[in-house]
Amino acid sequence: MIRILEANEFSEDASSQVNVLDQVKRIFAKDGDLEKTLGFEFRAEQAEMAQAYARSLTAGKHLIFEAGTGVGKSLAYLIPSILYSRLHRRKCVVATNTINLQEQLLEKDLPTVRDLFIRAEGLEIMADFTCALLVGRANYLCQNRLNKALMGQVDLFEANQRNELQRIAEWVATGPREGIRQELFPSPNPLVWDLVNADSSVCSSKRCSPENCFYRKARSLVESADLVIINHSLLFSLIGAGFVPNDEGAGILFADDFLVFDEAHEITDVASDHLGISLSSWALETQLRQLYNPKKQKGLLSKIARESDLDVWENANLAIRDFFQYLHIEVLGERDRVRLVNVGALPMEIFPPFSRLLRCLVELTELVKDEHLRLELRDQVKRVQAYLNDLAEVVEQKDENCVYWLERGGRSNQIIYMRSAPLEIASVLREEIFNKDSSVLMTSATISRKGSAQFFRDQVGAENADESIVSSPFDYQNQMNVRICHDCPEPQSSNRGHYLDYLTKAIDGVARSLEGGTLVLFTNYSDLRYCHEQLKPGWQKLQRSIYAQGSQYSRSELRKRVIEEGDVLLLGAESFWKGFDAKGSCISQVVITRLPFENPSHPLLEAKGEILQAEKRSSFQEITLPSAIMRFRQGVGRLIRSKTDVGELVILDSRILNKKYGKDFISELPCKDFESTCLLDLIGC
Repeated sequence: MIRILEANEFSEDASSQVNVLDQVKRIFAKDGDLEKTLGFEFRAEQAEMAQAYARSLTAGKHLIFEAGTGVGKSLAYLIPSILYSRLHRRKCVVATNTINLQEQLLEKDLPTVRDLFIRAEGLEIMADFTCALLVGRANYLCQNRLNKALMGQVDLFEANQRNELQRIAEWVATGPREGIRQELFPSPNPLVWDLVNADSSVCSSKRCSPENCFYRKARSLVESADLVIINHSLLFSLIGAGFVPNDEGAGILFADDFLVFDEAHEITDVASDHLGISLSSWALETQLRQLYNPKKQKGLLSKIARESDLDVWENANLAIRDFFQYLHIEVLGERDRVRLVNVGALPMEIFPPFSRLLRCLVELTELVKDEHLRLELRDQVKRVQAYLNDLAEVVEQKDENCVYWLERGGRSNQIIYMRSAPLEIASVLREEIFNKDSSVLMTSATISRKGSAQFFRDQVGAENADESIVSSPFDYQNQMNVRICHDCPEPQSSNRGHYLDYLTKAIDGVARSLEGGTLVLFTNYSDLRYCHEQLKPGWQKLQRSIYAQGSQYSRSELRKRVIEEGDVLLLGAESFWKGFDAKGSCISQVVITRLPFENPSHPLLEAKGEILQAEKRSSFQEITLPSAIMRFRQGVGRLIRSKTDVGELVILDSRILNKKYGKDFISELPCKDFESTCLLDLIGC
């Protein structure tokens, strides 16, 4: 998605009068431009961050900067970034991990920066900066493909797909702002969208232009923008695909750019996901259905395939089903995840029929006369080839620096994924990001441990980065009350029923006891679903809403409902620990059900642990505990989101009091006083 902010021509002569660090000092000073022109409250921590970043930009250095909640990180890096970009004609790339932050930057922070530049004496020349938001090309509609689908290729689609095509066409007729699928509600059918999006040879500069193509317009705006906003996933996908700037030399995504990682605590997880392989049974089966549906005789091959081609398709289809059925029964069995260690353990029978299908598609691409169909077939050839490559990569475990595994996923846990991840992500990031001549800022509220960012630094390979930490301006001692239950059964206890019964009673009691909303954070979905089912009848009788992640609504819809209703009980896991932002009494209480240790049996952690064990080092102390503490801090940070917020943090895991490592978690609490309590006192019995 691209959103361009109004711009005029920039005067290069005038820019020579601007010194970035001097202007940053002036803007963020006590009685400075932010305070005088816009009425913003002076924040010493924000001023310190802005100046540190301006210095690192000027020196061409990398900077790790932890800024506690409420510091105002966005303005502290946006203002220096735009000043430096305009002065030095270098593009700034801002990478975030959540849609909420992207929307905040575009709809609130960047208009604020522009308003500041317009009003501040001597900075008017900077007010014409341009900004674009970029998402992957598969998110954009290709009107060329849509028109072809509606006119010449309708008979290739099933009835429900034709109805979806018509809905998309009606949406286009109303004038979508960006032409991306996120603007279409309900979300488009994935199978249909895949046949009309811009991720195709049909959508090329030869056939599409910025005047009539959403993606080409987006590309044009990105190329001319001073500042480009991108999400972490797309950034690492582009890096993983070997995307490099057009010009040799400096640059990560663009020639001579510089990069800001906001929500930087997410870097390693997202990079690991997108620099490895993730191939699912659903993806391969969908690929085959797009080519041909034998029951309804639809799909690209329905009119152009020879009889022998359909036989090849059928053999490939059977081979894929047999292959994943074998993985389901013989390899995974009763387990949800299995690490692959021995090469040759997986069957090879899938390769000959799948390879023959690829050859048939190549032949048909050369034989078909219709140009549109030829381009669509060419895309299918590329995809099938990519799937074959990924299959071979996992089955043969080609990279000794990667970890390979199988796992189940999807809503009903019926999709099988073949995955890989780099064993050591730091070396990849060091080579692809930190060894370039592009300054990088990494900022978050939760990067450090015990006052140092060394663990994070080692994880991402940023050994040469400078480091600074400023605390939150919030008064946690008076804004937050912490209660820790000393009598909660341990989560791994043999009597799981007793533990789950305790959780249910505790959550119900504390959520009823406070006005406003309660966010409950889980570390696994099975406990979350159990508590949801047990609590739902009672909360329905109260005529108060109870919501659970994954049960009905998306994460953004859940946030909207929490804010609108103001007194809901929300049960969340995973992403709710680290990116859920709702200010005010709608989140008056956060309940942490369990210390967020990652499963040590995860293949990636297991492999890293084996390396440390061979070196006589502790994987718990060097990987498991630091990661859990960082996630714990993120969960705690969901409670106090503004200077006026007050609330209660309830920790139900007694190990924080009873285990030696518990003091490491307690030391990271933003307020140092807490109350040790029991279930009866907690629920008021």
